[in-house]
Amino acid sequence: MWPDIPRLIEVFIVIDDRSCQYYLLKVIRRGFDVYCIPPHLGVHYSLHASGESHFRQEGRSAKSRDGAPVALVMGEAGTPFGKGIVRASLSDLGRASGICSGVFLINSLSQDFQTFSRSEAERFVIDAGLFQKNIREVEVGIWAVPTRNEASFEFLNPDVPAALLYKVACCEPQIWIYARPV
Repeated sequence: MWPDIPRLIEVFIVIDDRSCQYYLLKVIRRGFDVYCIPPHLGVHYSLHASGESHFRQEGRSAKSRDGAPVALVMGEAGTPFGKGIVRASLSDLGRASGICSGVFLINSLSQDFQTFSRSEAERFVIDAGLFQKNIREVEVGIWAVPTRNEASFEFLNPDVPAALLYKVACCEPQIWIYARPV
């Protein structure tokens, strides 16, 4: 384990259309627990140190018309357990492991997503100008990547441009976040 691991890591994922930044997702890492939280959707995805992963309703559920157009998908397969899945834990991970993915409709950002204006927050800014004009969806993937086997991420996710990859390297395994057009 790394000696200077922050207790809490928060990364906001936003997309920039050259006029505003729009809030897509927040990723929180606390120890070996990871949470992927779309704003105002009323549900989040968790992967815990034990390997248990699940979707959970939040206190106030969003009405269907209030939620952003997103499909949140669990990462790796595992064994059903209660209301979730048990899979490999992030502790002592030997290869890159998909935590969660989201597919976001981006054809009407200003209508579907709230603007993001927190300047002090750590964030991954996806430049919408890097996508062709006809792109309507973007996939955002959140992965755990051990330093000793970064090649496993690159093998499973070939050709992710550096401008669409964000690395949180202050912890082990690292958290890597990518964006790609769908």
